[in-house]
Amino acid sequence: MIALGNPTEAVDPAVLEAPGGFAWWYMDVITPEGDGLVLIWSYGLPFLPGYADAARRGRPVRPIGRPSVNLALYRAGRERMYLLQEYPEAPYTGSDVQVIGGCRFRRRTEGGRCLLEATLDCPVPGSKQRLTGSVRLEGAGRVPGSVHAESDTSHVWTPLAAPATATVMLSLGGRLLADFQGRAYHDRNMGFRPLHELGIQRWMWGRSPFGDAERVYYLLWPPNGGTPRCLGLTMYPDGSSREALGLAVEIAGEQRSLFGLRRPRGIRLVEDGQPWMDIQHTASVDVGPFYLRFQSEATLPGGERSLGWGELCEPDRVDLRLHRPLVRMRVHRPAGHNSFWLPLFNGPRGDRAARLLRHALARSG
Repeated sequence: MIALGNPTEAVDPAVLEAPGGFAWWYMDVITPEGDGLVLIWSYGLPFLPGYADAARRGRPVRPIGRPSVNLALYRAGRERMYLLQEYPEAPYTGSDVQVIGGCRFRRRTEGGRCLLEATLDCPVPGSKQRLTGSVRLEGAGRVPGSVHAESDTSHVWTPLAAPATATVMLSLGGRLLADFQGRAYHDRNMGFRPLHELGIQRWMWGRSPFGDAERVYYLLWPPNGGTPRCLGLTMYPDGSSREALGLAVEIAGEQRSLFGLRRPRGIRLVEDGQPWMDIQHTASVDVGPFYLRFQSEATLPGGERSLGWGELCEPDRVDLRLHRPLVRMRVHRPAGHNSFWLPLFNGPRGDRAARLLRHALARSG
């Protein structure tokens, strides 16, 4: 179902040619005030419209043919800007440098430190202005072999850097949009088979920064809805990490989202009968038909608290025909056809109506 990957190993280029497979790199930043950013660059992101459906119909496509960049900017726990952009196929430039559209992502390791620099240049739907800027992350590079892992390659999850710090500087048409620094995290996920074929009914993931370490969890429910597989990592400033063995989850009630997803109000993670971490989901910041992102408040047994990110997904609901028109409203293809409603859901929150009008006039002209 899932394996912990080796951070020193390069991504196998064959995964980018595997029909229906996926590879995505993820990083996020958060401050104690709830300001933050989530940045994902990928090949074969399962959430792109038509990608999972093609695999279900027996005509899966190559991940390298569906590159994308996703950026979400938050202030005080509220979305300020959202972009999900899909670009035409381009040559793969390597495991440590990816170039997608006008964006470049470069990662290197020096003296046990992971350094990531993202340079962004993205068009904005319904506007002549562009989002430009940079995100720079530096943190402890995870030491390979420091955790126990199963020999399963269907879905390889590789934490790359934490604890880390990142600086975010973004401008919109030359106007400063964001300039902040916060606690950061970086990982990657990849697989040779479609996400919905990996035997996962539902997943929950989250990470919480604490003073001396990072705690990350992954919960994976099997198709029958039975007991979830629970992974928990504590990642330390020297690059070492410890897997919480015998981890179990206790659910503190559930509530339904607008689209019917079941989100636990809170969870308690327990290691061999002793509390490992309590998580309360404080605010949903991205609500979709198959995916939720939320800010969470986590508490350690000693009482230390922190604000972090979490997400929930149900792979069998990804890319269903019923939901596809809604998903198209969230995906911008700079070089292709787009939904009429795209500017309402893609771009800065403050001027969505004005951009929709410009978008409509441009289409009619």
